[in-house]
Amino acid sequence: MTGLLRDPQRLLHGLVLAVWIAQPFTLGPLLDDALSPTTDPFRSVASAGAWAAWFLVLMAMVVPRPATLTIARTGAPAALPISVWAALEIDDNTTILIGIIGAAVAGLLVILPGFGDRFVDGVSYGDERRFLLRAPGPILIAVLVPTWVATVVGTLAGPLLLADERWVIGATALVIGLPIAGLGLRAMHRLTARFVVFVPNGFVVHDGTAMREPVLFNDHEIKGIGPAAADTTAVDFTAQALGLALELRLRQPVKLPVVVDRSTTAEEMVSAMLISPARPAAVMRFARQRGLPIA
Repeated sequence: MTGLLRDPQRLLHGLVLAVWIAQPFTLGPLLDDALSPTTDPFRSVASAGAWAAWFLVLMAMVVPRPATLTIARTGAPAALPISVWAALEIDDNTTILIGIIGAAVAGLLVILPGFGDRFVDGVSYGDERRFLLRAPGPILIAVLVPTWVATVVGTLAGPLLLADERWVIGATALVIGLPIAGLGLRAMHRLTARFVVFVPNGFVVHDGTAMREPVLFNDHEIKGIGPAAADTTAVDFTAQALGLALELRLRQPVKLPVVVDRSTTAEEMVSAMLISPARPAAVMRFARQRGLPIA
């Protein structure tokens, strides 16, 4: 218990697991009541699908990895719209309140930055520490939510429509929806491949949207790291991410493979760069622990 209190990420991970394990007791009764008036085939398929989805997300939460982070962040938030749909079908206010609150808490917790860092760091080896970068601003605002909706709807629509004996539209939704869901899941998973890594001899920026390949900055190359000033002239590698950016300053300019578009890379001399960790304060604290200069 003391170890958990000293590690907020482990504590958050444990809290998420506890909330998700409780879903059959919080959201379960709400779904059960909402499904009772439906036909036997629809109720059976919906119930089996709910249990399968719950178990899949639970297994993903147990093993912190970038791939399981994508599963958890896709599946857990889906509990909220499902609970809202179920709430419209019944009249028991207590059951509705418990179900919606439990689903909302689960969906909120999995998108917290600390939860993401815990999972992306799950594949670190040796003396490494990984921190996620925030999603590019345009993707976060205009693309991420529609992609998530398409993934969830594409997964659920076909089986549920077939269970409701809507054979033509159900088969069509299955054939079209599952590939769309696969593409959406793959697109969202790319966000877990954007991170920074503290390694024994320096600092690595791993962001395919900004640089064609990961770049290592040795300790002796780093002049300092700290919050970026509003009037900074540093090269922007944040992909227009929202929130506080950190500025990584170098002692000497280095040549970096900067992504211009999907097929073009340009070599650019960089002496200072902006990055956008999901938890900038945690990155700075760890940089200080590693002995890197704080600007």
